Amino acid sequence: MRAGLVSRTDIPNALTASRRIIGYLGEVGVEVAVETDTALALGITEGNTELSELDCDFMVTVGGDGTILRAAMEMKNPSTPILGVNMGRRGFLSEVGVPEAEWALDKVIGGDYTVEESLKVSGRCLETGERFPDALNEVLVASSLPSKMLLLGLNVDGEHIADVQADGAMVATPAGSTAYNMSAGGSIVSPMVNALSLTAVCPYSYFKSLVIPQESVITIELLKPRAEAMAIIDGRAYAALKPRFKVECSLSPNKTRFIRFRSFYSRIQKRIMAIQTP
Repeated sequence: MRAGLVSRTDIPNALTASRRIIGYLGEVGVEVAVETDTALALGITEGNTELSELDCDFMVTVGGDGTILRAAMEMKNPSTPILGVNMGRRGFLSEVGVPEAEWALDKVIGGDYTVEESLKVSGRCLETGERFPDALNEVLVASSLPSKMLLLGLNVDGEHIADVQADGAMVATPAGSTAYNMSAGGSIVSPMVNALSLTAVCPYSYFKSLVIPQESVITIELLKPRAEAMAIIDGRAYAALKPRFKVECSLSPNKTRFIRFRSFYSRIQKRIMAIQTP
């Protein structure tokens, strides 16, 4: 069995946890391939591998949701199961905290876990033909300038839904429904529901959010003749959009797979509802 490992490198505690995980896996006879930036931060000079070239049976991420998003976007095999060890504030996509790391690794090695498959969104600019990296959370169309609203045409399967003035609009997956989509007023969608969300960000209209079948094709069009914007994919990849450009989003053939020991609803209770309790 071979494990991959990628960590945040700007948090000393994350690097300490990564050293501990590498040491434990070595003790139980699991080979570890460490992603290059993580390896350099840990002072490992041999055996490190770029994420895009890393072959493993499962991937361990040490950090928050941003670390998981990076792994999901860059790793060689998109279907490699991910075990998220949380060092972030909320870490909704993560499964365990650092104190549970060894317990979780024992369960993975013993095959005592379930796999949760998460949809991804494929996006492209129709005018340029540029294809964006697959998004685990969302494809967002937003203004290039702070505090500037956009006029956006929203279409589903070729049918016009609404023109909205808003800070932006996004197409989110069920995994992404608990992230920016939720903050923007969209519904939380269970990963057991095969659907996408079309959500406006701070709209000056009655339209807020719409949950649609996974087979649907969504188009977001820039309607103002002089308003430029950006397509932002999972907060990591960016593409400039000129006036009148259209972004088309649809279901990706790829899925991200998460190692789970607990239900989705327990994560909702622990990481979202709990913060509302005084």
